[in-house]
Amino acid sequence: MPSSLLQTLRVILAAGALTWLVTGCGEERTDTVEDESRAQAPRIVVSIAPLAMLAREVAGPNSNIHTLISSGDPHQYAPRVADRAAMERASLLVWMGPAVESVMARQMALLPEEKQLTLLNAEEYELDGADQRDPHLWLRPRNAARMAAHIANRLAALDPIHADDYRQRARDFSRAMANLQKVQDRALWGYKDVPVVTTHLAYSQFFGPAGIKAESLSGSDNHQHGARTMLDQGRTGIGGNGDSERNRGCLFGEVPANDRDRQTAAHLGLGYRALDPLGRNLPEDAGYRQLMEKLLSDARQCLGQIVDRSIPESQAR
Repeated sequence: MPSSLLQTLRVILAAGALTWLVTGCGEERTDTVEDESRAQAPRIVVSIAPLAMLAREVAGPNSNIHTLISSGDPHQYAPRVADRAAMERASLLVWMGPAVESVMARQMALLPEEKQLTLLNAEEYELDGADQRDPHLWLRPRNAARMAAHIANRLAALDPIHADDYRQRARDFSRAMANLQKVQDRALWGYKDVPVVTTHLAYSQFFGPAGIKAESLSGSDNHQHGARTMLDQGRTGIGGNGDSERNRGCLFGEVPANDRDRQTAAHLGLGYRALDPLGRNLPEDAGYRQLMEKLLSDARQCLGQIVDRSIPESQAR
């Protein structure tokens, strides 16, 4: 082989090896930086998936978040040994409070209060149109924005170097939630006079801002009065005109759908749909907007079968 050609091949091979080394080292370094950043980030432990969604909104892409309750009823959840260890190692524990995670409250009482953020104890939430006892505050986007702001403030105190980043993300999220609230309310407003019943006190924060009063079949005797009145009406057909061709309202339960709720809805003369307020059926990395868009889509699967009461009946036919 001529010496000039051999020399050229040596140069090409050397350049290729250098490129591989630089690229490979660069990728390894990037992964290492991301891992180190995640390891140094505050350890956030949250009770339920919606709170993990809000924490990710403000903590950023390299957040270190552990969700305790991935399945089952938050009211009945008791931390396992591994969960208790995660809670003890956490920089910040975010939960709603005993009204939602009632059994977990006993474990929380053993941990320092300064590392806890009990969101139901925070202030400045919107409750207009909702039952004041409904603790599912995350189902109203503007309240979710307030929760994100509370999380951002606590993270800023724990990690002052990134305080401005946390608060800026919270502000961006708040603006997005103001718009989402408007979209959600407009989509539901036409059904504000439609009978809506829920299997338990869970959705008044979701329906209330649009002027829809959700009557619950669970709770105190006083709280059940409106829903029980609907049960009586259901025996003759809700709406009082004997119209059995279309459902006159909706009953909403929680996933998974079940025959008991279907039978109750049929007895009431209502349509039936199971909703997913905890995002159990969403991908693990789903965001808060996806949660609310899925709830709205599922709710309208039932409500969409009802004549829009904002349109004159003659035009709706």
